[in-house]
Amino acid sequence: CLQVDVYLLPQSAFPTGGLYFKNKTWVKETKGKHVIIHNNYITGFEKKIKRFRDHKLWLVDEHGDESPLGKI
Repeated sequence: CLQVDVYLLPQSAFPTGGLYFKNKTWVKETKGKHVIIHNNYITGFEKKIKRFRDHKLWLVDEHGDESPLGKI
């Protein structure tokens, strides 16, 4: 029988888009703890990129030459 351990990721480090982009107080209280910010609670690829750019979270264009994927 195979056993799998499951753990929840801490919300302060891995917030959902709904929490991060809609609760400025929470963002300030947890500043410095964020590892990955999910860009959910919004649909459309271009809208997701725009929201990340608006919040200074989109670094792909500035570092595209360092990525094997190039610019997106």
